[in-house]
Amino acid sequence: MQLTEFISQGIHRAIGHKDVLFERRMNGMNTESSPLPWDQLQRTTGDIPWPALHAFADAAATDPEVVHRLFEVFDRAYENAINQDTYADLYVPAIFALAAPRLDAAQRREIGSWLVGQMGRAARDDADLTLEVLESAAGTMGPVILPAVLDAIANEPDMYGAWFHLWGLTVLTAKSDDAELRSRVIRACVELLEKADRGEVQPGEAMNAAWTLGSLKSTEYADLLRRLSEKGGEDLSRADYEGALELLQGRLDRTTLPPEPWDEPVEEWLTSHWKMATQWFAERATAEQGEEQEDPDARRARLWASDFVGSPVAAGLPPELLADAFFIIRRLVYHSLSQLDTPPAEWDESALQELVLSILPRKLPARRELLVKIAPVTEAFLYWLGSQGLLDDADALAAMIHGLSDQIVAAGMDSENWSPAKTMVMEALEAGVDVTDAQVKRTLVERQFIEGVEGLPAAPAKEPPPKPKEEPPIPIVERAKVARNAPCPCGSGKKYKKCHGRPEAQQTSDR
Repeated sequence: MQLTEFISQGIHRAIGHKDVLFERRMNGMNTESSPLPWDQLQRTTGDIPWPALHAFADAAATDPEVVHRLFEVFDRAYENAINQDTYADLYVPAIFALAAPRLDAAQRREIGSWLVGQMGRAARDDADLTLEVLESAAGTMGPVILPAVLDAIANEPDMYGAWFHLWGLTVLTAKSDDAELRSRVIRACVELLEKADRGEVQPGEAMNAAWTLGSLKSTEYADLLRRLSEKGGEDLSRADYEGALELLQGRLDRTTLPPEPWDEPVEEWLTSHWKMATQWFAERATAEQGEEQEDPDARRARLWASDFVGSPVAAGLPPELLADAFFIIRRLVYHSLSQLDTPPAEWDESALQELVLSILPRKLPARRELLVKIAPVTEAFLYWLGSQGLLDDADALAAMIHGLSDQIVAAGMDSENWSPAKTMVMEALEAGVDVTDAQVKRTLVERQFIEGVEGLPAAPAKEPPPKPKEEPPIPIVERAKVARNAPCPCGSGKKYKKCHGRPEAQQTSDR
């Protein structure tokens, strides 16, 4: 989406209206006629407010307005999660899961469809914790959500985003007596598996479809699963197709497999994800506190960047721009404050040109994928400054920045513009040196070249000690023979796909 598009679609109207409307509605819910503890959903300290969650679950089962207001609470929390601690995006799906046993089919269909829609959103934003909680909650709604799941799969462009989780939900079909629905799901599964058989998609992309066919005992497709298991070779998918085939033929009892996430108690899956979120927030706060204590300008820059990223203007940015918006604006404002002694509210053409054509290209690494984002993100930031009444010439300055897009990238890639620090880092990268290595970064710091590693991933301060050479009870190297829906051989009790079968776990065990 072009910046001019989301401006023309009412971003300016959203500013000053959306927040006020939301606050009015939230305040209205705290009257005597609606005594629900809405403030508990905004808590960022203490334990999970289980009494409040159960109170909301009771209300959601009888009051459609509460359901819709919970949709708004989730949306608000999700939008602000990037720059402030919040757990409401985890609490709301859990509330619906707690309410599920008391909901009628129409309610479960409405809430389930909403949950499925939010799964795609979370996947596109790499919000893994939220995605997994949404999946667990969606599953509690039962087979009535399957039409929405199939529609979402058909419209999902990223097979490695929501795709895996959406296909996992199709196993709910085994709980349905609706012949037409079962037939539709089987057709969808067979269509995907036949694509895998023809080599149009990778075998691993159709594994959950295979498990669903196995659960539905669709024995007429046994040969299809057998062919795919043979094509899998030593790939992880081979064990999945073999397991699905055994389930289909009755040689594997489904009760011996770990439960689906939605079949586990809400208290278990919410608590585990909540703990991961609290740990992440604590680590982020520690890192931010350390940087802000070191440099007042860095603290001011962070606040500017946080306010912008949490705004409706930033929400209109494409995900790939929003992902780096905080970093770009923080560096832009920091260098404006520290080197030009000019806050954003005092920017003019001269100051902005020096920042984007000289200072940032000299400081930031020569990564084209980052440099191309400087102009559009800066444009959005300028529009936001104007919408807040902080910069009179915001539109004209944004137009100027738009015209400098190619020059910004060229300046950042031109070695003649690099600082000594950046030159050293780029030479090290070309030589194959890992500049994120702890010792390398310490050397750069000692030689006052720390600025040259801005924008590069952080490395641990201390390398972990080597692990003793012990043979694990069940060698992880044998994981290729473990089906993703089978119990993990590590003994955790989880499914392999939720434990050592996760991509990050595979990468760790490959080192």
